[in-house]
Amino acid sequence: MNWENAKLHLGCGSKYLAGWINADGVAVPVVEGVAGHPDIVLDIHKECSLLPSNALAWIYTSHVIEHLYTDLLPGILTDLCRALRPGGRLTIATTDLDGIYLHRYKSPDNGDAWAAAMFGECRSTDHPMAAHRDCFTYVKLGKLLADAGFSAVRPWEPGQYPEILALRDYSVTARLVSLLIEGVK
Repeated sequence: MNWENAKLHLGCGSKYLAGWINADGVAVPVVEGVAGHPDIVLDIHKECSLLPSNALAWIYTSHVIEHLYTDLLPGILTDLCRALRPGGRLTIATTDLDGIYLHRYKSPDNGDAWAAAMFGECRSTDHPMAAHRDCFTYVKLGKLLADAGFSAVRPWEPGQYPEILALRDYSVTARLVSLLIEGVK
């Protein structure tokens, strides 16, 4: 696999980005004629350290980091920063504590599913990685990104990136409870 200047869609699930290396921790069965399976299986907790250094142009992850073990997240972010080439970016959509409070807990206009937004929509019988392990604010995640080595941290909007907007993942469909932040190496 050629990683030089590649774009990595990390934690892709069934959302396939053409022209990207689509990676997920779970292999999805290939259905003939249907895109949506990952190109590679990658355990984020264990294998981000194996990504080549200074190679990737862009890493995109949507509603993945809230599922990661909190104590491992700083090291994972450091590994992702290391894998990016200078000027490369890590674009993240994740659970937004402020958005959940404002748009789910405080206001019933958007439904009252604040607990599901914070903790994940899972039951005790679901896969252990289905539960949310963290919820973020811009300040908290911005500090984690800066500590991981990103030289700039900024908000982003789906309209900036037509391919992400067209993907219609949670960065778009759950916008009111999604924190959109990116780090630039």
